[in-house]
Amino acid sequence: MTRRELNVRELLELERQIYQESIDRVLQQQEQLRVGSLEDFVRRCKPFEADRERELQVAQAQFQLSLSDALSLRDFDLQQAEDVFRSERAQLKRKLLERVRRRRLRIEKRLKALDGKPKLTSNLKPKATEVEAIATGLLQPQLLETQLRRAQRRTRKSFNFRHLSGGVLPTPQRIVEDVVTECQKLQRNREQQEAASMAEEEGAATGLQVDISEDGQKVVCRGGNGRRETFAVGDAVVLMSRLTEQDFHGFVSTVTPEEVKLVLVCGSHVRVTLSRLRSGQCALEKQQLEADVSSEEGQGDIYTNGSVPGATDLEELIRDPPDVRRRAAAVMNRLKRKTTIDIRRGF
Repeated sequence: MTRRELNVRELLELERQIYQESIDRVLQQQEQLRVGSLEDFVRRCKPFEADRERELQVAQAQFQLSLSDALSLRDFDLQQAEDVFRSERAQLKRKLLERVRRRRLRIEKRLKALDGKPKLTSNLKPKATEVEAIATGLLQPQLLETQLRRAQRRTRKSFNFRHLSGGVLPTPQRIVEDVVTECQKLQRNREQQEAASMAEEEGAATGLQVDISEDGQKVVCRGGNGRRETFAVGDAVVLMSRLTEQDFHGFVSTVTPEEVKLVLVCGSHVRVTLSRLRSGQCALEKQQLEADVSSEEGQGDIYTNGSVPGATDLEELIRDPPDVRRRAAAVMNRLKRKTTIDIRRGF
């Protein structure tokens, strides 16, 4: 049998059939892939789909758990905030009730004082103050003087006071007078503090404002009458104390946000808090020029008495403190006395 040779037309027809079969096979696979019955798709994508579903379930469970935790935390925070609010409200209510009660007691006390019928509002016995004790006879000046004299006699039996010059030790009468004076000062200061605290609780505004300047080196005091004074470092001031009822002269050395530090002419260092200045227990004023002039005119008398002149500014006071001058003057006096004794003895 002879081999039959294919012509060009038959070859083209055969190639077309092969392409058509390939196209039909691809279309069939595409249809199977769309339906989901393709063997290769089933072998590769089904496990992935199972893993995907499982991971989705786990993620959904985690989401539900996180949501429940967030809701529980929110409920806990809301409950805690509610508890804090109730506690603070109860505390504020107690404070307001206590303040109203104290104010009512003060008003009742004033009314009773006006009526002239004192009446105790509590079971506690009121303690007698210093001035009341003196007025009622609890502190008898004569009895105190007698006790002081007895104490001095007992002390003189145990210690030798011959090295002290006359007039150094205060007399019992002077001690009792000083005690009575200090008690009166304390009583007046206590009354002023009570009046200030009462005015503050009743809402009265304080007439003095004390602030620190922006640079932190000056103290600015503003009074209720519009008066304004500024105190800087190195200024000569007068510190007035309501408790001791005395005036202290010195210089401003340091200014801090909480207090003002002074150096007195005697060399002592003093700290005055801004709260004391605002409450009026202490006050600052600048030294007047007339006082400086009078002090300069009286320097001759001071020098004739043998004392050392004081400092006129802060730098001089710090450089030459009074205690050093006093010690130097004491040494010079001892040397002079020793020289006089040696001269009398004929060396």
